Amino acid sequence: MKTLPSLLLLPAFALAVAASFAAAAEEAPIPANPGFEEGLHAWRPNETMSQVVPEAAFSGKLGLRVTDNDTINGSSLFSSRYPVQPGQQLTLTFQARADADFLAVYFWPTNDAGRPVRDPAIRGDGLPKVFVKKGDGGWKPYTLTATLPEGAAAVSIWVHSWSGSTGVADFDDFNIEGIPPGTAPLDTPEAMKAASGAAIARAAARAAADAPPAEIPPRKTPPVILLKLDDLRQTGGKVHASWTRVADYLKARDIKSSIGIIAETLAEATPEYAGWIKARRDSGLIEFWFHGWDHKVWTDDAGKKRSEFSGRPFDEQLRRFARSQELAREKLGFAFTTFGPGGGGSGGHQDAATARAMTEDPDMKVWLYPSPIDAMGREIAAAGKITVLDRVWAVNLEGAVGQPHYNRFLAGYAKNPDREYFVLQGHPTHWGGDRFKEFEKIIDFLVEQKAVFMTPLEYAQSLGGKPARQVSGGK
Repeated sequence: MKTLPSLLLLPAFALAVAASFAAAAEEAPIPANPGFEEGLHAWRPNETMSQVVPEAAFSGKLGLRVTDNDTINGSSLFSSRYPVQPGQQLTLTFQARADADFLAVYFWPTNDAGRPVRDPAIRGDGLPKVFVKKGDGGWKPYTLTATLPEGAAAVSIWVHSWSGSTGVADFDDFNIEGIPPGTAPLDTPEAMKAASGAAIARAAARAAADAPPAEIPPRKTPPVILLKLDDLRQTGGKVHASWTRVADYLKARDIKSSIGIIAETLAEATPEYAGWIKARRDSGLIEFWFHGWDHKVWTDDAGKKRSEFSGRPFDEQLRRFARSQELAREKLGFAFTTFGPGGGGSGGHQDAATARAMTEDPDMKVWLYPSPIDAMGREIAAAGKITVLDRVWAVNLEGAVGQPHYNRFLAGYAKNPDREYFVLQGHPTHWGGDRFKEFEKIIDFLVEQKAVFMTPLEYAQSLGGKPARQVSGGK
C-alpha cells in the first residue's frame, strides 16, 4: 500500500521525467548520431565502403572511414532526413582527413516525393557541396553553408566519393545549424536500415554480374571491333590532350578506330585543330564521323528534354547534316560518310526524320546505331544505301559514360560468342588515371583474341553491299 508521502511524490517525479525528455529533445543533435558513436545508426550506407572504426575517430571512440578502391563505382552514405523549407539557410560543419582528392560532402535536398531538388545557380550537379582535400594526414575542419532551393521539403547529408576515383578518408563530428534543435528526423532508424540493406544487396548483385567469367567460350572466327570514340570538338583552338593520348596509344599498336566530331566548332577551326584531324585521317588508322551539329539537349513544346536528333522536324535535322557536311568539306577537305547520334535527354536518340535525313544525304553510307537493331534500322538496312551497325548493350568499353569497365566488358563478351562484330563506345576525355588503364586492359584482351580492328566505313565496304549480321544484339 502506497503511503501519502509517496503518492505526493508521483506528480513531481512525472514532471521531472517530462522535463528530462524535453531537455533531451531540445539537445538532440542534428544530424542524429553525428559522431558515429552508435555505429551507422541513423545513417544509410548504400554500399560497404563506408564503415565505422576506432581509427577514424577525431573525438570520442569511433568515426567514419570511407575506403574506396573501386575505379568504377563511388561510395554513398546519407544521414537522416530533416524537414526544411525553400530559402532556409543551413550551415554544416565536420572534421575530415583524406589521402586523395576523391570525394565531397553534400547537402541533399529533396521534394515532397523524395526526389532530389537541384539549384540551377550551382554549376554541374546543382548540389551544394564542399570538397574534402588531400592532406598530410592531419584533421581539418570543414564548413558548408547553403540556401535551400525552391521545392525543397527535406534535407540530408550525403558523403559521396566519385566513380573512377579512389582513396581513404575519415569523418567525425557532423553538425547542422539552421534546423531547430529537437527537430525529429523524417525516417525511423528501422526504415533507414531496411533501405540500406536493400541498396547494399543491389550493389552486391551488380558486383556479381560484373565478375569476370570463369572462361571465355571459343569463337569460330575472331571478332571485328569498331572503336567508336565520341565527342571530339575544338577547345581553345586546340585538341584536348586526352584525344592525342588515345590516338597515339592506338597508333603505337597499329589499331584502327573512329572518332565522332561535333561539327559546330569547325566554324572556328584553327590550323592546329584541322591539321590534327587531317594528319590522323591520312594515316588510315582513324575514320572521323559525324556526331551531330552541337550535341545539345533541347526542350520540346511539351517540356520534354530530347537529344539532338530526337523529335525535331525533318527539315531541321537535314539542315544540321548539311551545315556540318559543308564545314567538313571547307575545313577538313572531306565529307562525313558515317553518322552516330549524340545522347542526352529522355527517350530515343533518333527517329524517322533522322532516317530520312540519312537517306537524303548523298555522302552518308554508315549508321552507328545507338542501340540494338530495331524495325526502323532493319528497314533502312534493307533499302541498301546505308549500312546499319548496331550495338550490344553488354559489350562495351564503358560500364557508364566515361568509365571503362574491363570486367563488365569480359562478362558481356563471353555471352556473345557468335556475334561477328562489336561497336565499342567510349569517351576519352573522361579517361583519366585508372580509367585509361581499364581501356588498355580491354585492348590487350582483344589483341589476345586476335580481334580485327576496322573503321566503320571499312567494315561496311567489306560486306559487299550485304546488311551487317546482327546476332545476339540485345544481350
